[in-house]
Amino acid sequence: MPRSTPAPWRSVDRRTATLAALTLVAFGAAALARVLVDATTASIGSSARYVAVPAAQWDAFDTANAIAAVGACCAGAGVLLFGASLVSAVRRHRATRMPQWLGAVTIVLALGAVVSGIAATQQTDFGAAAGLVILRTALAGLAAASLPALCLAVLRARATRTR
Repeated sequence: MPRSTPAPWRSVDRRTATLAALTLVAFGAAALARVLVDATTASIGSSARYVAVPAAQWDAFDTANAIAAVGACCAGAGVLLFGASLVSAVRRHRATRMPQWLGAVTIVLALGAVVSGIAATQQTDFGAAAGLVILRTALAGLAAASLPALCLAVLRARATRTR
């Protein structure tokens, strides 16, 4: 009688892989929105802070604002999905060094946010400062999103040590 072979143990389960793929899609959509906003505002030939248009007309800046709002929502969803994929990975794996790795990555993300924030305050160009502020916000969001997974990993590691 033929026996079924057990499925091999996967290092990444389907839930974690799906969440990671959705995270990449969300960040990709946010990056695409950023490129579209830059292309839309570049076609006008002047900076947004120097253009005044009557409120009744829909123009390229309104289009850029709508695209930027969608991009911001995608970036926010990407940050939340990033945190969820980390929690899913921590729940699946019982690696003993996971808290150290997650802690190190969280610290690096937080320090990157601080450094980019300091660099943004020293910029004289509005575009460069805005780019650094966006980077600071993204790094701080990713660091905050990794905290639940870090706490879960620490609690699991502590629970295994006390047994």
